Amino acid sequence: MIKGQEIITNIEELDKCINKIEKIFSSKDLLEIDFGKAKINSYYSKSSFGYKYLHSENGAVHMALNYDGIFNEKGYLAQAKEISELIKDNNCNNILELGCGKGFNSSFLAKEFPKKNFHGIDITHKHLSIANQNAQGLDNLYFSYGDFHDLEFKESTFDLIFELESICHAFDQKIVLESVYKTLKSKGLFVLYEGFRMNNFDNLSDNLIKASRLTEKSMAVNSFFEIDKWLKIAADVGFNIRICEDISEAIMPNLGRFQRLARGYFKYPFLAKIFLFLLPREMVMNSIAGLLMPFTIFNKAQGYYKIILEKV
Repeated sequence: MIKGQEIITNIEELDKCINKIEKIFSSKDLLEIDFGKAKINSYYSKSSFGYKYLHSENGAVHMALNYDGIFNEKGYLAQAKEISELIKDNNCNNILELGCGKGFNSSFLAKEFPKKNFHGIDITHKHLSIANQNAQGLDNLYFSYGDFHDLEFKESTFDLIFELESICHAFDQKIVLESVYKTLKSKGLFVLYEGFRMNNFDNLSDNLIKASRLTEKSMAVNSFFEIDKWLKIAADVGFNIRICEDISEAIMPNLGRFQRLARGYFKYPFLAKIFLFLLPREMVMNSIAGLLMPFTIFNKAQGYYKIILEKV
């Protein structure tokens, strides 16, 4: 339930929303894009303005968790606060963030734990520049360029590795999981807050599948993994699955906010096309996910998960 917020999730309205998108964007062209590293980098660099002024002025580039059903910007810190408890409970001293973005989460944690060591990696130089500016004065935090497919750290370096909505961009999930496994210490934790396709995705209605694929592509993701298939890969790599929790309901207030913005954008097609011409395409195409993701999450095509894996 989303308290006090109007959000459209009725599957009967989905075709209307897809048709609105088709008036502005070519879904065929979008679905054919192959997002390699360069295109992902471009997406985040050119979307930076939108993330700052339409998402979070404080530098969050992930979903807020609002467990009470009411959107509040404090929800952007929810994941970091939950990770903070894991750091305390498991006596973690060396922590790595994959896809650190502008450093929002690692900066918060480094301030919380001044005697512990934090490192964040990302492939977007613009984000890393902002992250390093935000980390000034924090001697226990370091940001650098890095690809989670090939972590350039010694084996058994970290007690905890975490990521928020970054490995959805991975080209090979098995390679990423193997790289993380190698870099973790024995009994180390890999903590994820990530989007997945729900099981039996291919059996859904055509319009729900299309909406899901458009949502993924508009966020520079080639495709989400089905959750159980991904968990099997993690287990095959050697991880113990300590927690796998569907927390999709907690992001619905944030999605409701995005959808209201997107509905405003798609309301007047002529103006929408002008904005598409004037603004970076990578930033404007976020409106597609804004309009459609409440449908895909609510109707169980996609889900948002909290996962804790343990190296055994």
